[in-house]
Amino acid sequence: MPAEDRTERGIASTGTTFAIVETLYGEGQLRLIEIADRVGIANSTASEHLATLCELGYVVADEDGYRLGLKFLDRGVRAKDHYAELSRAAGPVLEGLAADTAEVVNLVVEEHGRAVYLRRLVGDRGVPTNSWEGQRKAIHTLSAGKAILAHLPEERVDAIVDRHGLSGPTGATITDRAALERELERIREDGIARNDRESHEQIRAVGAPVLRDGTVRGAVSIAGPAGRLAGERFERTLPGLLRGAVDEIELTLTYG
Repeated sequence: MPAEDRTERGIASTGTTFAIVETLYGEGQLRLIEIADRVGIANSTASEHLATLCELGYVVADEDGYRLGLKFLDRGVRAKDHYAELSRAAGPVLEGLAADTAEVVNLVVEEHGRAVYLRRLVGDRGVPTNSWEGQRKAIHTLSAGKAILAHLPEERVDAIVDRHGLSGPTGATITDRAALERELERIREDGIARNDRESHEQIRAVGAPVLRDGTVRGAVSIAGPAGRLAGERFERTLPGLLRGAVDEIELTLTYG
């Protein structure tokens, strides 16, 4: 394959295809010229890639332009099968935790150095935020993400930081590697990670890792408005409920 058809780590044309997919994911339905402009390619190149995506069923074309097809939904459901055991073990516990706390409860896993929401339940007083099942976020900005990082090998944490950096959406986000390591050490000692307005200026959360045979499988978090997750509730009450929930998930994973 000619060198110009390859990027440093892969095939350039494949990267272009997925740039189109990501553009449609981020902006919804677009016309050909809009897609070409946003991706930075010629209209003819965009047309060729879109024709292939449509033929394979991943993109739908209609009178309003191009949009992602439901074939992605089918593939996404299958992708979750890898975490089926964890999801089954956590399901009833998450439902109980959402009912007990009335807040948003999340099951999060790590993939490619990002925190990914595998399950998300909204309690009676839960406040909808810009998070949903399948969404990927910077792992060091979330309580569940930090709970996972605290139990990964140090070289894996270094690799994640090297790849993604430590930038953050708020002034409270940890952006220094040494400060992150101090935070991870505290989490290992306490068993609870906290997100104190680090992912959003109005959100706090507490998280705890789900471990099996010493390996972190994911993490559970409880999130809500910073004003409501405060004081004793933020420091002791919710962490206590979270520890009990994670213990139950770990027992189910171990003994079925």
